[in-house]
Amino acid sequence: MMDEMTPVLLVDDDQMVREALGQSLELGGYRAITAASFIEAKDHISAGFQGVIVSDIRMPGKDGFALLDHVRNLDTELPVILLTGEGDVPSAVRGMSGGAYDFLEKPCDPKHLLAVVDKAIGTRRLVMENRRLKADLDRARHEKIGFLGVSAASARLREVIGLAGRATSPVLISGARGTGRGHVARLVLGLRDAGAGLQRIDCLSPFDLAQLDAGSDARLLCDIERLAAADQLALLRWLRSNPERPIFATAGPEIEKRVQSGELNDDLFYLLGVIRIHVPPLSERLPDVPLLFERFLREEVDAGAVMSAAQSREAVLGLAAMDWPSNLKSLRNHAKRVAWGLETGKAEMGLKAQLERVERGIIENALRQFSGHASDTAAALGLPRKTFYDRIGKLGIRPEDYRES
Repeated sequence: MMDEMTPVLLVDDDQMVREALGQSLELGGYRAITAASFIEAKDHISAGFQGVIVSDIRMPGKDGFALLDHVRNLDTELPVILLTGEGDVPSAVRGMSGGAYDFLEKPCDPKHLLAVVDKAIGTRRLVMENRRLKADLDRARHEKIGFLGVSAASARLREVIGLAGRATSPVLISGARGTGRGHVARLVLGLRDAGAGLQRIDCLSPFDLAQLDAGSDARLLCDIERLAAADQLALLRWLRSNPERPIFATAGPEIEKRVQSGELNDDLFYLLGVIRIHVPPLSERLPDVPLLFERFLREEVDAGAVMSAAQSREAVLGLAAMDWPSNLKSLRNHAKRVAWGLETGKAEMGLKAQLERVERGIIENALRQFSGHASDTAAALGLPRKTFYDRIGKLGIRPEDYRES
C-alpha cells in the first residue's frame, strides 16, 4: 500500500464517476484530487507533482488528449492514465502512442484501477527519487567544485570540471574574456592536486620558452591563438618534450574556426585540447547573475562597504535591465560601484521591458541548447507551440539563427 498522502488527480466531467473513482482511490490509501475539466485540472499539475493523473478522454471543451499533451509539455515522466469507453480501441491506441502511461475501460473495476495506479505511482516515485538524488549530487558537486551558479549551463560546467579533475591530460578552456576561464583551470587543478600552484603565462609573440621551465607549478597558457605561427611551433615542440608538465590553456569562444582557417596550428590545438571545456558568457547564464552579484557585494561589504538589505534587494532587482559585455568583469565592477555608493543599482527600464529582456534570454538560451529546433525548445520550456511562436514573433527571435551550420 502506498503513502496515504500520495495524490492522484482524477479528471472527469461526470460527477458520479468522479465521486465513485475518488472514493475507490481514497479507500486505496490515496489523496484524490478531483477536477471536472481541463481548465480545472491544469492548475493542479506541475513538473514537481508527486502523484499521477487519471483522466477521462471525452470531456466538453479540451479533452483528455489535450490534457495529456499539456502534461507531456510540462513533464514527460509524469504518468497519465486515460479512461476510455468500453471497446474504444482507437482512443486507447491514440492515447498510448501519445505518451499515456496506461488506459482503463469504463466502468472501472476498483481493484484494477488501484493496481494500475499503484504501478504508476511506483514509477513516479522512482523518477522523483532519481531527480532528488541528481539534485543532491549537483549540490554536492557545487560545494566541492566551487563554480557558482544555478543555471543549467553552470550545472553542466560543474559536471565537466569534475570529469576533467579525474584526468591528467592538458585542458583547453574556451570562452570570451571575463567568463571565468582561469577560475575553471584552478578548479580542475585543485581537484587533481589540492596543493598545486598555477602560473599564468600570456601568449604574446615573441614568446619566451624559458618561462615554461621556471618552477614546478602548473602552467596556464592564456589566449593561445594570439601566438605567431613560429611561436606556436616552438611551443608545440616544448610540450612534446615535456609531457609530464601539467598544462592548461585558454582560448576565445570560436577557437575551432581559428584552426580551420590555419591561424592556429592544428597539432597544437589537438595536443592542448585533449579535454575541452567551454565557458559560456553571462548572457547564456542569466539565472546565475543575481547569485554572483550578491557574492561580489558581500566581498565589498567584508572590505568595509556599507549597504542596507533594502539597497541590496533594490540593486538585485535592477540587474535584469543590464548587459554584461565583459561578463564577470562587468558584473564585479558594477557590484563594487553599487557597494561603495558610486551607482544606485536602480533599474532604468520599466517592469515590462525587464521581463521581456529576461524572457528573451531564457528563450535564446533554450534555442541554443536545442540548436534552433523550435518544437523541442517549446516542449523544454513547457509552452504550447502556438504560444511559443507568438512570443518569439513578438520578441523578434528567429529559431533559424540558432541552428548549427
